[in-house]
Amino acid sequence: MTDDRTGEAGQDQDAEPSVVLLAEEIRRLRKAADLSHAQLATMVGYSRQYVSLAERPRKGLPSADLVRALDGALAAGGSLMELRERAELARQARRGRSSVTALAPVMATVHRAGTGAPQVGRGPDDEVAVQAPAGRFFAGTTIPAVAFPVSVDARVLAAVPQGFADGPFVRRPRRGLVIGVGPDEQAPVLYGLDTRQARRRLAGAPEQARLLMTRAYALDDLTLGVLWAIANIEEALLDDDALLEDSRGQIAIYADLPRSAVGKEIAHDLGPVSRMWLGSHFCASHILRHTDSLTGTPAFWTREQRGEEASTWLLFAHKYSYLRESRAAGGERPTRVFCIPPDTVKDSDPAERILLLLAAALMESFGITVAVTTAAEYTALPGFVFDGHRNAIVANWVGADGVWQVDVTDTVALVREFADATGYAQAHSVLGAETPGQRLRALADYLALDWTWLARRCAEIGEYGISGLAAPRSRLVSTEGVDQACRFVATVAQVAS
Repeated sequence: MTDDRTGEAGQDQDAEPSVVLLAEEIRRLRKAADLSHAQLATMVGYSRQYVSLAERPRKGLPSADLVRALDGALAAGGSLMELRERAELARQARRGRSSVTALAPVMATVHRAGTGAPQVGRGPDDEVAVQAPAGRFFAGTTIPAVAFPVSVDARVLAAVPQGFADGPFVRRPRRGLVIGVGPDEQAPVLYGLDTRQARRRLAGAPEQARLLMTRAYALDDLTLGVLWAIANIEEALLDDDALLEDSRGQIAIYADLPRSAVGKEIAHDLGPVSRMWLGSHFCASHILRHTDSLTGTPAFWTREQRGEEASTWLLFAHKYSYLRESRAAGGERPTRVFCIPPDTVKDSDPAERILLLLAAALMESFGITVAVTTAAEYTALPGFVFDGHRNAIVANWVGADGVWQVDVTDTVALVREFADATGYAQAHSVLGAETPGQRLRALADYLALDWTWLARRCAEIGEYGISGLAAPRSRLVSTEGVDQACRFVATVAQVAS
């Protein structure tokens, strides 16, 4: 068969053994059924390439959605799903994650210091903590929390002590969480609520009233990923607030220049996140100022490869406004290209991959077609906007040596390079599909995310909004992007079904 040239799964010596076992079993069952990759792909409704990747363990663990479909098509009787669950547990153990609650890999579980196990707090002074660890840019922080038992039936109700709404914990100005711990002692479901929201819900209530929580705010890869990002971003921006304002004044002289590159010395006292904000804000303004130099429908090249970087699209307030304005100035439907090589996906945790998908969903919601190239050769390209003819705007802040590098150029060699890159990415995008829903489903497949679960959770979050769990404290942060992205995922998933 022409599509069986990927080699035996067992030859992937560097892959996790449990993932190899799953890949080998998929391959064995497919061959036993005398099916090619293309035939099996038609049966399960996925692309041939994506189905073939399930037999190549070095590409990582296939999504639960795909394995479930393969299990049914190959009459495996649940054995493939069982192998995948074992592989997921092995992967978590290998990366040192807590197995107590199996929450988001990118954040440690709610824990009491020294025990690593979820505990039920009995009063406002009995605190637990949610760790939001450091990343490539994030410095890491801790979200103070108190935890109480909840009863779960038609509602989720937490038994908080009397006077809790007026206590010092919920009146702290910085971020805090009230956590409800479900009744299942073996695998308790945890629910979160921002302390401001908790105070509002208890205001004026009788002393014996319980705190009404929301099923949508179950703590999992999606919600903890958002908390991880917003806590780190906000903490950094609040700490640097005065310095950031001073830096904005210093860079005003560059606003009217078509070309500038500013080193980190102009913001040497700022932390990495604040420099990201400064560079991102300047680059967005630079693009909008020079949009009239473009002569055709623009193609944007963005350098974000992981959820940590992509979360800025969801949480920086100016990025939301920039997407709306750049779409309005773009005329026909523009394209935005990501370069996300397979190794980057393999090295990213599920919560980060969810943030990356939500950033793409936000762009699609504004009428921007997202394309993804997996070709690692393009990772060094700067961020740019190319008009399809002979003009380009360079706007680089992710991975730049300084705070930003911007330009407006018609240099033939550079523009030709941008044209080749965007042309290749659009022609070979792993999201090659006609509709936003199909593209996002394909992105979920590529990122090894469970699309059915994600669409359901996005619908729940979209209905309530994320601010009840992660209310912004900084004027530079907004959750509008998260809410819009979640609602869009839910909408396109419902249309597709």
